[in-house]
Amino acid sequence: MRFVAIVIVGLAFAAGNTSRGVSSESTKPNVVLILIDDLSHYGVTAYGANRLSSESAGFENVEFSTPNIDRLAREGVRCDYAFAYPLCEPTRTTLMSGKYGNRNHLVSKGQHASDITFGDVFKRDGYSTCMAGKWKQSRGTNEIPAERYISEFGWDEYCCFDVVAEGRRYINPDLVVNDKRVAYSEKQGIDPETGRRWYGPDLFNRFALDFIERKQSHPFFLYYPMVLVHDEHKPTPDTEPRSLFDHFDDANNNKNGHTGDDKKYFPDMVEYTDNMIGRVVDKINSLGLRQNTLIVVMGDNGTKEPFAHVLPDGTSYQGDKGSTTDNGTHVPLIMSQPGTIPVTSGDHYRTYEGLVDLADIYPTLCDAAGIEPVNARDIDGVSCWPQMKGAPGVHRQSSYVWYNHNRPMTDQTEVLEYAFDKQFKRYAPDRYYPEGRFFDLRTDLQETGGDRQVKGPGWQKYYHSGLDLVQLTTEQKQAYDRLGKVLDEHRYVAVKQLQIVPLEQCLTVGQTVTLDIKVTPQDATRNNVIWESSNPGIASVNKFGEISSHRQGEVTISAYSWEDANPVANNARLTMSREGIMDSIMVDVQ
Repeated sequence: MRFVAIVIVGLAFAAGNTSRGVSSESTKPNVVLILIDDLSHYGVTAYGANRLSSESAGFENVEFSTPNIDRLAREGVRCDYAFAYPLCEPTRTTLMSGKYGNRNHLVSKGQHASDITFGDVFKRDGYSTCMAGKWKQSRGTNEIPAERYISEFGWDEYCCFDVVAEGRRYINPDLVVNDKRVAYSEKQGIDPETGRRWYGPDLFNRFALDFIERKQSHPFFLYYPMVLVHDEHKPTPDTEPRSLFDHFDDANNNKNGHTGDDKKYFPDMVEYTDNMIGRVVDKINSLGLRQNTLIVVMGDNGTKEPFAHVLPDGTSYQGDKGSTTDNGTHVPLIMSQPGTIPVTSGDHYRTYEGLVDLADIYPTLCDAAGIEPVNARDIDGVSCWPQMKGAPGVHRQSSYVWYNHNRPMTDQTEVLEYAFDKQFKRYAPDRYYPEGRFFDLRTDLQETGGDRQVKGPGWQKYYHSGLDLVQLTTEQKQAYDRLGKVLDEHRYVAVKQLQIVPLEQCLTVGQTVTLDIKVTPQDATRNNVIWESSNPGIASVNKFGEISSHRQGEVTISAYSWEDANPVANNARLTMSREGIMDSIMVDVQ
């Protein structure tokens, strides 16, 4: 342990001044990020499909439309090659952190608050922050219950589903509102705003609209991860006849005599999603905030496998949530900010043809807001903001994915690791295919080629063997080697040592300094740390490594490596280990 004396004699750093916003409050843009649950890119009619079919649900070629999302696309840019992960939990971890799953997806429903996310950096930059919708990322710890743990990620206000447990999300939902449980499933009754039953999507939407109204004079960041269109499938308040919604079973399954899930309502749910997004846009317009507000609409994974999107020419694109193929990961992504993001004339859509990686959203939002993330060197994503504003070219050539089927990091028997571009895809060796796999996406978009197939875990997807690696063409071999280099760049590198850089600063009580920490080796994969103070009353330390002194005394500041601390917030008996790689300094505040 090293000793650092901090003598309080004068001002060294203003609190948090080392990476605050570069623009004045009056010119900072508002940011609204809307995440649709379980919808492929063809679930938005701006991408070309206009009908939905489902053999198991008994409907075929049901016309649908998403005019509000389409309007955003006409008033911005439609990204045609945006990709998420096959399931929502790893998607949300990477979306919020800008990091690939091999670095921070330690366990499902257990994202630890030491993981710096976009909520943290926007709040740190002075934004008012709000989340309304599906959480799912944590269950709390022994120290902080699930209802309050959400605020550890930078959210000033939140109205969320799937916090303590999953429960109901639609009719008479189970929610947490600003650290309090609100179980509409228990109180039932009628929503006085609508005169109908309580409906989760309406409640989230009203919470978001109220936040926008109250914060219209201050820069705000709204994260709106919708519960629609995930199952259970139910009628919406717009379903006709109205009695279908008013009397439908509000249970979240079809078990034990319940009939709370009916896939035939999927088209209604898609259109209600668009309705909700339209309300947000209309509110922003009515307040005169549209030109100063970036609105982003994205999907979290592909549409579920019972449903198919049908194009005008009759082509059918089957949903395949849970699969690493195109129809499990290809999602809508639309960005709109009139006056900042150029548009085309008429009814044509301006499109961006470059790959957009899920990890790119965090740095892109920060770039748009003029925020330099405090952990910029640790982010895997690359900002595409210049291209959104009209810069030529593409911001990346390929993408990388590490996907573990929602299994804990300690169990990597089913990991699928792959690199891809718009034309080719290469999988690293795994238990089923020790030699790896390779696909030419130009002729095999859904990866069904090869002379053998195996069924994987969890969602029971088939993994096909792909092209014969001995028979690749020259072009394919070049792509195979190129993507192999991408996989090599993301090979796992273990942390060996942490070293907190000693401080020689002088502070007065109430002032803040930022610690720096060296992680060895520099390219270590799981380079996150957990900061702790032995006595926060004397000096506290936050997730950014900022120490704030409060009164005289002696305190130990420690940092623990994610490499073997394995911090989790899934209400486990042990939140983290303190027996592994760490460093500490003694701070004497006089």
